[in-house]
Amino acid sequence: MARTIMKIPGSEHFYSEGKRPELSEISPKLKVFPYDKDHEVDPITLEVVAHKLWQINDEQGQTLKKISGSPVATDANDFNVVLCDELGDIVNIGPYYLPHAANVDFMVKWTVVHRSDNPGIEQDDMFLCNDCWIGALHPQDVAMLSPIFVDGQLFAWTGSTIHQVDLGGVNVGSWCVDAEEHFAEGMTYPPIKIVEGGMIRKDIEDVYLRRSRAPALVGLDLRAHIASNNVAKQRMLELIDRYGAKTINSVMKKQMDYAEKRFRERLRQIPDGTWRCETYQEVCKTQDRGVYKTVLAMTKRDDELEFDFSESDPNAGMINCTRAGAVGGSTVAIMPQLCYDIPWALGGLHRALKFITPVGTVINAEFPHGVSMGSIAGTWSATNAANNCIARMLASVPELEDRLLSGCVGSWTTVIASGIDNNKLPFVTMIMDCMAGGWGARTFADGVDTAGLMAAITGQCPNVETNEGFYPILYLYRRETKDSGGPGEYRGGMGATSCWIPHDTDGQPIDLVLATFGQAFPTAFGVDGGYPGNTAMYKMMRDSNVDEWFARGEIPADISDVEGTLEYLPPKYETQEMPLDVFEHTWSGGGGYGDPLVRPPEKVLADVINDAVTVEAARKFYGVVVANGAVDAKATKKEREKIRENRLGKTPDATGSDGANGDFVRRISNRLVMDAKNNVACQNCGHVIGPATENYKFGLVRKDNNIQEANPLIVDPELFIDPEMVFRQFFCPSCATQIETEVVLAASDPVWDKQLAIK
Repeated sequence: MARTIMKIPGSEHFYSEGKRPELSEISPKLKVFPYDKDHEVDPITLEVVAHKLWQINDEQGQTLKKISGSPVATDANDFNVVLCDELGDIVNIGPYYLPHAANVDFMVKWTVVHRSDNPGIEQDDMFLCNDCWIGALHPQDVAMLSPIFVDGQLFAWTGSTIHQVDLGGVNVGSWCVDAEEHFAEGMTYPPIKIVEGGMIRKDIEDVYLRRSRAPALVGLDLRAHIASNNVAKQRMLELIDRYGAKTINSVMKKQMDYAEKRFRERLRQIPDGTWRCETYQEVCKTQDRGVYKTVLAMTKRDDELEFDFSESDPNAGMINCTRAGAVGGSTVAIMPQLCYDIPWALGGLHRALKFITPVGTVINAEFPHGVSMGSIAGTWSATNAANNCIARMLASVPELEDRLLSGCVGSWTTVIASGIDNNKLPFVTMIMDCMAGGWGARTFADGVDTAGLMAAITGQCPNVETNEGFYPILYLYRRETKDSGGPGEYRGGMGATSCWIPHDTDGQPIDLVLATFGQAFPTAFGVDGGYPGNTAMYKMMRDSNVDEWFARGEIPADISDVEGTLEYLPPKYETQEMPLDVFEHTWSGGGGYGDPLVRPPEKVLADVINDAVTVEAARKFYGVVVANGAVDAKATKKEREKIRENRLGKTPDATGSDGANGDFVRRISNRLVMDAKNNVACQNCGHVIGPATENYKFGLVRKDNNIQEANPLIVDPELFIDPEMVFRQFFCPSCATQIETEVVLAASDPVWDKQLAIK
C-alpha cells in the first residue's frame, strides 16, 4: 500500500515563482548595481556588446563540455549555461537543453532573496542547487550559480546546469521509479555556498558527493561548472573594463527590452483566442496502471500570452514537475515557433507571458511529492501541450503558419544502465540514443527524420562506437523506425530504435532502470488532420539464441529474428539484462500535418522506397496502393474513394474543389474558417459546421477508434494501463476532409482545441 504523503509545514519557504525580487526583499548587506535608465549607448556599441555577450555565453558552454567527463554533457549536450542581470533576469542562454536555462532565473532570484543576509553573497562565491521547488527540473539537474561583482556591487550572474548520472535515491541513476515520495529520491540541495572566496568548500563537496553512486564523475562535473562560470565571469569583467559597467548593464537591459518589444509585436499579429490541449502520461511509478492528464488552455489577448494548466490532474508518483518545469517546458515550444528571429533574452520575453500552475498538480507538485522524472515527464508534457496549442494558433495566421511544428518527439525513453564494465570497475550511465527523435511535420514540408529534440537544439545522439567503447554493451542495430512518423499531407519525421546485448561482462548482468511515458498511447500529436507519431517502447527478448547467430557469423536484423521469450517492459521499471538477453528501445517520431489522403501518391511511393513507410501503411493511411515498386493509380483512386466513404458512411456530397467562398472573413486554421456571422465552416468545401460560440467538433462527423488505429507500431495498451484511451477522427460532413484528430481518454469530451475570440 502506498504511503500517505502529507504536507510539510513550512515548506512554502522553498517555493519559487521566478518573480524578479524587490530591493526591499534583499538584505542591506548586499549592494546591488543600480540601473541608470538615462545612460546612452550608441547603436554600434550596443550591437558590439550584445554580440560579445553571446560569445561569452558560447565560450562558457564550450568550457563546460571540455572539462565534463560525462557523456551526458560531452556527447549529448544535456546541459546549459546562462547570463543573468543583477537580480536574475536572463539575458543570454546557450543552445543546449533549453529547459535547463529557462529555469536558472528561478534559482538566482531565490538566492538573491534568501541568501543575501545569511550566509551572504560575496565576490568569488558560487551556489549549488538542485531543489525542484526552487528551480531545478528534477534533482539530477544540478545548477551552479555565480555572482559577478563590480566595485563591491552585485552586477550580474552566470550559471550552468548539468544532468548528473546519479545523486542517490532508491533506484540507480536517481530516476526513482519505486519512490513513494520525494524523500526516497536522493538528496535535494537548496542553494548552498559550495565555493567561497574562490575555493571549493571541502565539507560541502563531501556532503554533496557522498550521496552519489558515481562520485568521481559528479565531482568532475562540479569542476566543469566552476570552470565555465569562472570563464564567463572573467570575460564579463574584461568587457566591463573596456566599455564601462553602466554600458554593459544598459546593453543587458536593452536586450531584454528589445526581445519583449519584438515578442509583443509578433503576438499582435495573431488573432485573440484560446487554444487547448489535453495530453497524458501513464504509470506514475512501478506497478501503477493509471493515466494522468495535463490540460493547457492557452489564451492570447492583444500582446500577452497566458498558459493556464489549472485543469491538470493532481500530483502522483514520481512523474510530477514543479512550476519551474511547467514554465521551462512551455518555453521550449515558445522560442522556436514564436521567437525564431528574436533574441532569446528570457528576462524580456517572460514579461509578455503569464503562467497559471496550481500547486498540487502533475504540473506543479506539492512538496514532498516525487519529482525525479520531472524533466522528461511533467516538464515534457508541458512542452507537448504548449507545442500543440502554439502550432494550432500559428495555423490561424497565413504569415506565420510556416513556423508551426506538429508534435515533436512525444517522450524521452530513459535508460539507466549500471553494473561492472569490461575493466571490472563499476559504471553508471544514461544511454542518450533517443536524442535522435523525429520532428513534427510543417505546413509545407515533412518533419525531419531523427532530427533531435525541440528542447535541445544542439543535442546529439552519441556514436554507437562511443557507447560500446565506454560501456559493456554490443549493439545489434540502431536505425530509423519505419512507420514512426505520423501520416499526413506532410509526414512526421521518423524516430529510431536501438538494440543491444551485454558484452564482456564475465556473465554478470547489466542493471536497467527504465522511465518513459507515451508507451500505451502516442503523445506527438498531428495538426489539422495529421496523425500522431508512434509510441515509445521497451522490449526484452529473454534467454535468446543470439549466441547461435554469432556462431554462424551473422547479426540479427530485428529482435523478432531471435528466439526466446519476448517481454514488453512497463514504462516505469527496474530489471536486469542477463548475458543472452536482447534489449530494444524505440522512441517517438513526429506528428503529421494535414489529411493523409491529399498527400501526392508519388511522395508516398518515395517513402516506401526509402523505408520510411510500409506498403501496408501506405494503403491504410494514405490510400495509396503500391505494387511492384510503383503506384497503381487506378487502385489508389478507388482506395481513396473507399476511405472517404467509410469516413462518412456515405458518398461525400462535395469534393471541395471550389473551397470556401468570399463570405468567409476569418481564418481559424488551414481547415477551418469563420464567416461574418461568426459561423465556422470547412475551408475545403465551404460547408457550415456550426456557430463559433460552440465546440466546432460537435458539428463534424466523429469516429472513435481503438488507440492502435493511430499508428501501426502501437501494441495493446492493456499491457500497461487500465483506463481506455481512444483515437478520434473528425471529418467534414460534406467533403469528408479529415479536419482534426485527437488522442484522449474514452470518457473525455472532444477537446475544443481552437477558439477564436468573437468580434
